[in-house]
Order: sequence, then C-alpha cells, then structure tokens
Amino acid sequence: MALDVGSKTIGLAISDPMRVTVRPLLTLQRVNLAADCDSILRIAAEHAVEKIILGKPLHLDGSRSDILDAVEQLAQQLHSKSSAAIEWMDERLSTKEAEELMAEARLRVDERRRRRNEFAAAVILRRYLEGTG
Repeated sequence: MALDVGSKTIGLAISDPMRVTVRPLLTLQRVNLAADCDSILRIAAEHAVEKIILGKPLHLDGSRSDILDAVEQLAQQLHSKSSAAIEWMDERLSTKEAEELMAEARLRVDERRRRRNEFAAAVILRRYLEGTG
C-alpha cells in the first residue's frame, strides 16, 4: 500500500498480492495524527498489507518540503503501531502524473480534485514496484 500525504487528505493506493497491478483505493480526510494512523492501519489490515510505502515530499531541487515533518511523524506512528514494513519513495511530480492519468481517464474536474491524492499514491506505488521488481 502507498500513501500520498497532504495537509488535508491522505491518498491510499494498493497493489494486488502478486504486485502486478496498482489501483487508487481511497482518499482519507485528515483528522489528527492518531486518528489518521488508526484509519490507515485499519485499512491496511483489511487488505492484508505487509508494506506501507510513504511518498517522501521533496522540492524539485531535493530540499525538504514544508509537510515532510508531518509525514515523518506519521511514519513513526505507523512504525510503532504496526508490524508492516515502512518504506519511503520519492514523490516528486507524482501529482502532475496523477493529473495526466485522470485526464486520460476522462474523469470530471471535481472528481479529479477529490481523488488527486489517491491517484498520486498509485503513481508512487507503481514507481516503487518498478524500482524494486
């Protein structure tokens, strides 16, 4: 499972057990660190997730983005409450790629806005799977 963590939402994507296909799963509205962690872990358990890939938000020049501290806190919380492995994947330009995918799929503009993070999470997961084989 991959996460694209934003300031207001968290996009989740999942792969099949053979790690061949990737699909956007859903978008969670952020509440607070504990509630966000609990929601993610509940969904991970429902899907028998063994590994959680977190998109690492960096600026194009590789410097830390403003939200990285919050994502690192979420990663620590997930690690302390779960046996699932937690790994990082560079998420630069994943939202742009997600926008292109949604446009190609002819999703309405309002649906694109609503599902942006889960499609970005799918891009992150696809990149991870392609990079690790």
